[in-house]
Amino acid sequence: MDPVHFTGKEIIEMAVRIEENGYRFYKDAAESAKTTQLKALFTQLAEEERNHIVSFRDIKSSIADDTPPPEFDPYIADANEYLKSMADYEVFTEPDGGDKLSESIFDEQQALEHAISMEKDSLLFYYELIKMVTDKDLTVVEKLITQEKEHLRKLTAQREALFSNV
Repeated sequence: MDPVHFTGKEIIEMAVRIEENGYRFYKDAAESAKTTQLKALFTQLAEEERNHIVSFRDIKSSIADDTPPPEFDPYIADANEYLKSMADYEVFTEPDGGDKLSESIFDEQQALEHAISMEKDSLLFYYELIKMVTDKDLTVVEKLITQEKEHLRKLTAQREALFSNV
């Protein structure tokens, strides 16, 4: 059986879904935050997610229309739905998770650690997609990974700057 293949546009659609979920998550968390610092942190993260949505849509608009390879197995649609579900519920938890998270987080360090964990999950998702795309769409996934790595780098640097002496 052939591996699952997604087109570049399908990958971008899943990436946008992940970023939209992240945006809602951080926005809800910012609205429920109890401290000014935590509110600012989540607001910044929400804005970065929104910037990723714009970037990913720009990438999508640059991709020529494509279709799955002719050997694409129609029964693989279940795998497609699985990955879409994973994008919704595994990468950034459920869409209403911001309120729950902000109630359970007591300080900025814990909030930052959770954000880093979610970004790592996003990266793992994209690395999994590498196995499921055609060679011509591999560059699309690599662009997504590059942007997510930069987001993770920023979060890690912020954690280091704020909490290296703790």
